[in-house]
Amino acid sequence: MEENLEEDVIRRMRDGDERAFKLVFDLYYRPLTVFAIKYVGDVEDAKEIVQEFFVRMWSKQATLDIRFSLRMYLYQSVRNACLNFIASDKVEKKRMMGYNYPLVSNDNALEHMMAAEQEEILMQAIDRLPEKCREIFVMSRMNRLSHQAIATQLNISVKTVETQISIALKRLAEWVITLAMFCCDALTALF
Repeated sequence: MEENLEEDVIRRMRDGDERAFKLVFDLYYRPLTVFAIKYVGDVEDAKEIVQEFFVRMWSKQATLDIRFSLRMYLYQSVRNACLNFIASDKVEKKRMMGYNYPLVSNDNALEHMMAAEQEEILMQAIDRLPEKCREIFVMSRMNRLSHQAIATQLNISVKTVETQISIALKRLAEWVITLAMFCCDALTALF
């Protein structure tokens, strides 16, 4: 988000503008959820953490203290919420299990943030696939179903599954190459 636009969005959110808040939510909900998954390891917990963060953010809109960038504020806040969740979850498990173990956190926020953004780019590319192709690709790569299991579940041939996965991989590769060329052109224009 451009710096002036970002400042305007922050100001509008502080003023209670629901459209500005919705814009931020729509832009960042999915990447923040992917980011949270890196910490908590569970999709539903990650979704809940991010949703609760946005609810808290909206309830404190008038006092939002975003000093640098909105993006960094969002990622840092979700990271903190994840660490709080992990700590409270570990405390609860410790209480239930009745023994002590150290609270250790392997934390590299920048690495997690970059991985989440890369996954968001991949998810956007997957979203652009034709519906049936996308469904088969997700079943294969994300749900880790065999070609036979997919064919049986969708009542299609194994060959159709293989063809659709090949189409998906080809289109994803083309999209990534196009994106990389666009980024190179944009960087070249800056210098």
